[in-house]
Amino acid sequence: MKRTILLTWDVEEYDAPADFGAAPYPDGGLERGIEIWRQWLETSSRWKAFGTVFVTGRLAGAAPELLRQTQGRGHEIASHAWSHEKGADPRLEHSRRRISEISGRGVVGFRSPRLRSVPLAEVAAAGYRYDASSNPAIVPGRYCRLSQQRKPHQVSGIWEVPASVLPLVRFPLFWASFHLLPLPVYLAACRLLLAWDGVLILYFHPWELSDLSEKEIPFWIRRRTRQRRAERMDTLIRTLGELGEFRTIAGYLGIGIG
Repeated sequence: MKRTILLTWDVEEYDAPADFGAAPYPDGGLERGIEIWRQWLETSSRWKAFGTVFVTGRLAGAAPELLRQTQGRGHEIASHAWSHEKGADPRLEHSRRRISEISGRGVVGFRSPRLRSVPLAEVAAAGYRYDASSNPAIVPGRYCRLSQQRKPHQVSGIWEVPASVLPLVRFPLFWASFHLLPLPVYLAACRLLLAWDGVLILYFHPWELSDLSEKEIPFWIRRRTRQRRAERMDTLIRTLGELGEFRTIAGYLGIGIG
């Protein structure tokens, strides 16, 4: 059986600096988020890979042409709630309907901002078929989710699609690990998990590949130049393409999108 890579991106208002203590943008990072999304589309045009893009309804409504361009690249479009504002109502059904209206396709997937816990029953009631908000690991200062299952599984008719973590030690392979670890070590962990599970589920943000001039952004993220960060991502995606097949989450789960 061919190994599968589910490469996912969270496209949102640029509020990352505020997460690390900076003053929030007056518009919540909307305009900067659009600029970063446009830059990401340019950067990603050289990748021979597609995946699943979780976008907030607010950003999609402000940049419908970017949403349609993203979809045209072969990416599945899914919901990242209505806005990325901390503690905001995710407006589950409204965001799904709005994003679907703009894209002209069904929206079956959801990921909550900051992987905040949202009851699966509410996600299902809003019309989604899967939830990709689980990271079954310990992230200091955020959450401890060691009791959550490590592989995609169904709960009361809805799929839960966790981000990849190494077996036994539960070390997460999410975006922060990509920046913290030497690239050969990160790639070795990806190879190990692919060999173990047959599927690798990673998530990143376009802002990680943008100019990061805010002093509040941790040094471990911005210590490399924007060009160097983009080159590392190029290498990651090229290497993963040699190890398996890129697919969308809906395609992997066998869920049709109307």
